Amino acid sequence: MTLGEDIKAERAALVESLIALGSSAPTACGTWTAFELAAHLAGEERYGGFTTFVARSLVAHGVSVVGTPRMVDAAMRLERRRGFTALVDRLRRPIPPLLLRPLVAPLTLFEYWTHHDDLIGSNNGGHAAPAALTESIPLVLRYQFKKLPAGVRMTVSTNDGFHRWSVGTESGPEVSVDGAPRDLIRWLSGRSAPDQISMTGPDVPVQALRAFTGHV
Repeated sequence: MTLGEDIKAERAALVESLIALGSSAPTACGTWTAFELAAHLAGEERYGGFTTFVARSLVAHGVSVVGTPRMVDAAMRLERRRGFTALVDRLRRPIPPLLLRPLVAPLTLFEYWTHHDDLIGSNNGGHAAPAALTESIPLVLRYQFKKLPAGVRMTVSTNDGFHRWSVGTESGPEVSVDGAPRDLIRWLSGRSAPDQISMTGPDVPVQALRAFTGHV
């Protein structure tokens, strides 16, 4: 499947999970229920996804863009007024074309997959990762770079041996991080402890990376 096809499939699967689990189902997004999650995702597509496209374009270039909790809450309150069923119906519509543009498409898949994982994981379900999720890793890694321990060179590899990315200073101590794409994404977005990830290198930077709790 192509990246665009993976995005559409993940979004459709997320919608089906929202319907199956219901509006009050818990998620891994703090106190958010499935209702809040649907409101958040629908809100990202207001105005044809233009605001989200601009933010993701900046993220794709390594610029940290974080909405304040007040802004996020205000947007979600507006969407919640429509009701859960209306929000789900809205998420059944075609994805705004802006969010499928090549620059931001990996981040669109990241958003759908990660929030679907938040929903499924909190309700004892399993969640496979599409092949194209690997394309999201370097963008999320670059986004989180400034939050990683300073002075460390980190090489991140998928455990199939096909993908590798490096960030950090050339002269710093080197740490190798290996894992399945879905576990690397979970770690980089602060969704889980890196228990399923292998980290090798000097003890101090390894422990610092294991303590890293990113937030996206």
